[in-house]
Amino acid sequence: MKLMPKPTLNRSTVYSDCVAGLGAGELSDRFIAASEFVDAVSEQYASRAESKQLHMLVPCDWGHGEQVVLTDITKSEFVALYDNQMSNAKGSGRSHYDKLRLTKLGICPLCGFGHVSTLDHFAAKSRYPAFSVLPINLVPSCSDCNKDKGASLITVDGEMPHPYFEEPRVETDIWLMCDVIEALPVTVVYRAQFPLFWDESLKRRMENYFSGLKLAARYAVQAGSYLADAKSFLSKLSEEDLRWYLESKAASYERPNEWEAALYAGLTRSMWFKQAGYRG
Repeated sequence: MKLMPKPTLNRSTVYSDCVAGLGAGELSDRFIAASEFVDAVSEQYASRAESKQLHMLVPCDWGHGEQVVLTDITKSEFVALYDNQMSNAKGSGRSHYDKLRLTKLGICPLCGFGHVSTLDHFAAKSRYPAFSVLPINLVPSCSDCNKDKGASLITVDGEMPHPYFEEPRVETDIWLMCDVIEALPVTVVYRAQFPLFWDESLKRRMENYFSGLKLAARYAVQAGSYLADAKSFLSKLSEEDLRWYLESKAASYERPNEWEAALYAGLTRSMWFKQAGYRG
């Protein structure tokens, strides 16, 4: 996971621009009248996210689009505000959507290799529709991460790390491990091994993230493709040059929990790979 700075977009401006796309009428009037209430619950979201207590947000029922969420605005109306005015290419809030999707090289911050194609509602809009157009609830994502994360309730046991609010040590403390399977063709497996000094809440969030996004399997596919492509190059190196190459690569990553960094660290630890496996 790559943590990201909180969006600088003003939440009230994003809301107002989306509502402006509704034109004059009864629905627009209701959204305008509810703006202070939306701002209040958005402030509550920020506070809960900072304290890692988003599970305390009150969710909507599954389905039931007619359920009233705030003042007299229904769940379906909040969801449609995002679908029609923010994610829609012709929506009045589309410029904000495009800004929020921007990441370095267009890479998904959740998995670290997929290409950003959408925005993920950290608190799913089907369960927490009042936050449908709230910038700090919208995380750039690839389609696979967005799909695997799903639209579940945020619970104490099921909460995931929030890219805008999580502790920096999830990037700096080593927790992603890659083990070489001593068989040809070379394959690897990924697993999470969290530092003993982490608190149980942080371990739980990160385990939910690792398992919920199916990262062990997805990272293994990426590594398998890399190893197949690198076989010709690696097989030409002497054992001494190979050790130097692997150690140099492993040390070159700023974030040790990227799938590539973990792969090189795992290859460096494997005596079998350095002595024979790399030639197979």
